[in-house]
Amino acid sequence: MKWIKRYYLIYIFLCGTFSISQAKNNQILIKADSLFSMEEYQSAAIEYERFLYFSDTEQSNLNCLYKKALCYKQLNEFAKACKTLERINLFRENIDNYIDIKRELSLCYYLDNKLQKAQMQITQLKHKAKTLPKETQLIEIFILNEMKRWDTAHEKARQYANQYLKEEPYKNFALKKIDSLYSKKNLPNLKSVEKAENLSRFIPGAGQIYCGKITEGSFTFLFNGAFLALGIQQIFTKFYFTGYMAGFGVLHKTYTGNMARTKQLANKTNKVRHTSFNEAIIKYMLNL
Repeated sequence: MKWIKRYYLIYIFLCGTFSISQAKNNQILIKADSLFSMEEYQSAAIEYERFLYFSDTEQSNLNCLYKKALCYKQLNEFAKACKTLERINLFRENIDNYIDIKRELSLCYYLDNKLQKAQMQITQLKHKAKTLPKETQLIEIFILNEMKRWDTAHEKARQYANQYLKEEPYKNFALKKIDSLYSKKNLPNLKSVEKAENLSRFIPGAGQIYCGKITEGSFTFLFNGAFLALGIQQIFTKFYFTGYMAGFGVLHKTYTGNMARTKQLANKTNKVRHTSFNEAIIKYMLNL
């Protein structure tokens, strides 16, 4: 009889403890959702993590991890958002949850400039889902643009317009606009970094002129020429030390500095032109 009473008391104690724990977890979750709705994303992320620490319900954990990732996305902390989403065990999720999580992962990796990882998420989603979500199709186009795969991006953009635009006049106009944006004359004229360096190696300042900085390139050419002439003049007048130090010594510094500047300038020019082209595509595709 005693062991029955003892068992009964233990059962009541465990049930009471579990009920208190569940009530506390529910309070944490309600608080986290409230903070999220008030756009206090940093505090909400902390509360979601508190819930995850105490919770052992798999479905609740999925929802909390997903919402916590959304908090980090709103805070522009895309790397943290990706890490949070990667914690979700996708092998046990249904197809709808799988699509939602992969969609967010591809977006966050793209925003974090992890293009290869973003593309990998989209590839995995293609194998699982029949069709990509509308937002993910756009992300795929933007990733291809960033990777300079403009022919494939052009094709995907046309497919997107054909799929989602129903009115023929508007669709035809959009397709012509997309073709215009991806036309050869509108593609970014990227400079060869190697060519720019080689030009500056043989003619100081030529690399800057190649990158479009005519004034800077001309000044660099004259500046290097002046020190070369100074060094030669001093050596002919037998001021060897002055010729070496004031002429060739300074020339060596300006020459190597010119090479580094040319490389930096070529990369900067390419980035500006590439970014400008991508922004034009992004702006138009998002407004379709």
